[in-house]
Amino acid sequence: QWLIGANTQVGLVSTGLANPNLTWETIKIYNLGTNFSLWKRKLFGEADVFYRELSGIPATRILSLSNSFGASLPQENLNSQNNRGIELSLGTSGTISDFRYEISANLSWSRSKWNHFEEQSYTDPDQIRILQLSGKWTDVQYGYKSDGLFTSQQEISNLKFTYPAGNASLRPGDIKYVDVNGDGKLDWKDQINIGKGTVPHWMVGSSINLKYKNFDLSSLFQGAFGYYNYITLLHGNINYTEVLYNLRWSEKNNSANAFVPRLGGSSTNDYTSDHYYKKAGYLRLKALSIGYNVPKNIIEKYKLQELRIYFSGTNLLTFNKLKDYDVDPEAPTGNAAYYYPQQKTITFGVNVSF
Repeated sequence: QWLIGANTQVGLVSTGLANPNLTWETIKIYNLGTNFSLWKRKLFGEADVFYRELSGIPATRILSLSNSFGASLPQENLNSQNNRGIELSLGTSGTISDFRYEISANLSWSRSKWNHFEEQSYTDPDQIRILQLSGKWTDVQYGYKSDGLFTSQQEISNLKFTYPAGNASLRPGDIKYVDVNGDGKLDWKDQINIGKGTVPHWMVGSSINLKYKNFDLSSLFQGAFGYYNYITLLHGNINYTEVLYNLRWSEKNNSANAFVPRLGGSSTNDYTSDHYYKKAGYLRLKALSIGYNVPKNIIEKYKLQELRIYFSGTNLLTFNKLKDYDVDPEAPTGNAAYYYPQQKTITFGVNVSF
């Protein structure tokens, strides 16, 4: 119902066509793996290889049918993709006199590809290369190739190609792009593969547990590689803004390698490009604990069952490819300013049992 003037009108609104044949997605998984433990766990581990087919992913034919069809199309089980990957873990443990140890590490890799993606039929070679998804990896990012920033008006005047809105608005401090196909103009056809997506392909980890007499140590490392982070300039985080401020172009430094283009620059500075799309990866000491158990013959004098002195910390050390931009490697792409960063904590404590 809706109100027109003082009168209530009754009407029907179409929700589109229904599809009684819509079903759940179907998954087929092929897996080959092994577990092993040799020489009394001097060497142990696990290895897996998998291939997964996912079919019947819901999609609509809106791109493959004319928009003059006359109705809202229902979802159908149209799309399909496949995923492959490996997982490997290795470890060793043992005892040498009063020293005991167990060290292990793991590594995994995976990547997905579209078998079929419901889309229009492309005939132009550049459309097939850039826009078509069927038969391609699911995480490919296309954008413009950059070549630093302009540092002089003469450099702009010497350009042998034309930007989309002309070159008259270009100034030193704007991003300099590359006419990849050499046709004398910068347009969507110049876009290239600039990265493999924002989700890590490689995941790594390691745990170390050591004990010597009354001393003990445990640590956990984790990391991820094979992914990218799109660093945007619209951030509200004060510290992040300070970092970008120091990486900005200005008339004073006139740096071709500055990360932030000139203030109020050309609209082309906002193009998706490898200028902002940076390769990410990190290795982080996620947790560390060191402790000492006071010997029994000492604490028994004070009627104690256990007395342990310890130090522990989290996120104590990080090797980060994006550290120059003050981006936490675990932050979602493009949201570094709105992501509460991983906190570094340091704790000293005493555990007492009576």
